[in-house]
Amino acid sequence: MYLFLNLVVFTLLGLVPAVVLSLLAGTWELWNVWVTAGIFIAWLNFQTLVLSCKRPDLLKERLTPGPGGRVRWTTARAFLVLSLALWIIAGLDQRFHWSNIVPPPGEVAGIVLFALGWGLATWAGLVNPFFSPEVRLQADRGQRVIQTGPYAIVRHPGYATILFSMLAVGLALNSLLALIPALLYAAVTVHVTAIEDRMLQAELTGYTDYAARVHSRLVPGLW
Repeated sequence: MYLFLNLVVFTLLGLVPAVVLSLLAGTWELWNVWVTAGIFIAWLNFQTLVLSCKRPDLLKERLTPGPGGRVRWTTARAFLVLSLALWIIAGLDQRFHWSNIVPPPGEVAGIVLFALGWGLATWAGLVNPFFSPEVRLQADRGQRVIQTGPYAIVRHPGYATILFSMLAVGLALNSLLALIPALLYAAVTVHVTAIEDRMLQAELTGYTDYAARVHSRLVPGLW
């Protein structure tokens, strides 16, 4: 059941914004929109299918997280709201031509960066069996420190790579104004990361030693 629900949720999360953008733009012929949406759906559903074989319990956690959430405005909730806002702005931008000045090579570059970001986010999601949308200590699932893969580079690679994709999608959709909700998402991500990192250092055994080895939370060498 959770496999089917995850597949449906991620497919809708890709299709609905693309449909909304196209309706607002007044055209269904924006190739970059459908390519971008297709990349999102492909990566998230690929991740879901792999997890259904390796960690089916994580599929349940992602849809129905356990108790103990520390943040009301999580990055997952922010992503739902601000990502839709981003696609709405991009759709209106195509109709009214406020800032749709990205040349085709820039759109292609944005699509490549978007695909890279979600590819790296998928890697993080597959490496970490505790990759939950909630900021909580998963004692009920035996949470432990993950130090391999992208977690050997930054402590919160999932947050980092999804943020990277959000910043790239404005180029992919040919809308500079779409950077506004992306920057708001960046602020939420930094805030939530700081809270989660403090929680893990205080409550998760071994995390303080891990943080002493991997210094950066989101951006290597910067923060």
